[in-house]
Amino acid sequence: MRHRLARLTLAVLLLTPTAYAEDAAHIVFRHGVIHTQDSGRRVVQALAVRGNHIVAVGSDDDISALIGPSTRVIDLEGRAVLPGIIDAHTHPAASAQDYGKCDLGDVMLTPSTLARAVRHCIRVHPGDPGSWFSVTQVNPSGLTLRRHDLDALVSGRPLVMSGSDGHTVWANSRALRAAHIDLRTLDPTGGHIERDARGVPTGTLRDMAGDLVFNVIPPLSEATEAENLVRAFAEMHAMGITSVQDAAVDEHLMTIYRQLLDSHRLDMRVRASYRLTDLHEAPNALIAKAMAFRERWTLDPDFLRADAVKIFADGVIETPSRTASLLEPYLDQHGQPTTDRGPSYFEQSALDQIVSLADAAGFTVHIHAIGDRATRAALDAFTYSRAHNGATDTRDQIAHLELVDPLDIARFKALGVLANYQFLWFMADPYITKATIPYLGETRAHQLYAAHSLLAAGATLVGGSDWNVSSFNPFEAMERAITRAEARGKPALLPTEAIDIETVVSAYTINAAYALRQEQTTGSLEIGKRADLIVLDRDIFAIDPFELHATRVLSTYVDGHEVYRAP
Repeated sequence: MRHRLARLTLAVLLLTPTAYAEDAAHIVFRHGVIHTQDSGRRVVQALAVRGNHIVAVGSDDDISALIGPSTRVIDLEGRAVLPGIIDAHTHPAASAQDYGKCDLGDVMLTPSTLARAVRHCIRVHPGDPGSWFSVTQVNPSGLTLRRHDLDALVSGRPLVMSGSDGHTVWANSRALRAAHIDLRTLDPTGGHIERDARGVPTGTLRDMAGDLVFNVIPPLSEATEAENLVRAFAEMHAMGITSVQDAAVDEHLMTIYRQLLDSHRLDMRVRASYRLTDLHEAPNALIAKAMAFRERWTLDPDFLRADAVKIFADGVIETPSRTASLLEPYLDQHGQPTTDRGPSYFEQSALDQIVSLADAAGFTVHIHAIGDRATRAALDAFTYSRAHNGATDTRDQIAHLELVDPLDIARFKALGVLANYQFLWFMADPYITKATIPYLGETRAHQLYAAHSLLAAGATLVGGSDWNVSSFNPFEAMERAITRAEARGKPALLPTEAIDIETVVSAYTINAAYALRQEQTTGSLEIGKRADLIVLDRDIFAIDPFELHATRVLSTYVDGHEVYRAP
């Protein structure tokens, strides 16, 4: 019906003589390969924009009638156009504040190579000797640090280092004292303080325990925080990203977004997920807080809203962290079963109640689950919610899904739960080959990132980056999803779980729009939708998948305005 109305609207414009001047488009793109991502996945030559909406799509001849004296006509010269990329799982407001810190680039490290890298950072950017020294993107795989190691790195000032997994933090003695972490400090909900045989904290903090340190670090100025976020969004626009789902926000992070909105600098559509931090609190009180948060921070229905909640069901699977929740125990370094199945951050009954109440309140529930036990617990909670609330249109989703038990694959479609994947991780890198597979065994190793199995069972796949845990370049991620390899010539990770280009592009466009509850306005290039689109230097549907990473965005439009143009 929509396509029939579109043709009728275009016909009226073509046949009405007086429409030429007043109905002329502001921008016309023509002579292109425009992938609309509509329900028919049509590919057209031309597209017209008036104001912030798309008013016509079709052939060059069709659209020519909408060119007026003031129309900006862009000759695509055969280049490809896509809907704007939607990153459905990322952390822009928080991650942007890492600009200027010592960034170790997520490379494999030993204690000695780590020490050299940190010393180099201090020489290049020493900062105030009395202030905190922050290090980011420290690869935690196989890296064990004790308190004396951390004090040797930096002893005269507080040191905090963030793992590239987003779930590991290291703090030296000065930082631990500043955060009042000592032998008497209890583990926070959803977190773990590692200790030596005497119970003394070693300086390694897992999951929510890292917040104990971050909460005492002096904040940046509001102006600096806002400028950092502006920079992050500019870099995302250069990758074709026009909408984001910030996967874990709080009051402070929302104030940064509001600064951009109030100063008319928010040129990214933002859907925020309020992080539920204490799953032991009474579920009714927890969801009441979320509802108040939604009311307070939904400031613009098109550009800034907070109608999702985030729950961490577990941590990460790599050794030595091993905070992902598994159905069967981890193996030791000799391949023998241990008694360790990873932590439980909640009681199942509490999770059931929280998810059910959140669904009933109209929230999208966004659950972080890496291990198969965490995924099953999330699905069990959604099952409980459906039984109590009936069918809902909440677009609930589980993110990451590194390990899903085969018995749970079909439950995604049955429950209407979206599979929110970070496709960039689909490769046999050291995280997988050295820090994961040896501690899972071969049987479970064949269940890693089972994207094709979920797709074949009818699940809807959605794409996100989890920046700054990993790059937000969507074209690199698309390449990994299709090839399951780090690069040409590298070994593939379970190639039978690969997906095709159409599936992965849909995951970043119309499926992601659906996940963010904005498929009526974005995600495809159709008449009446907002003009969020990108121009590429190549047609990604027609190239060798191993060349996807080299794709360049030539221009990015949000709401009909060009927000990025390649130099």
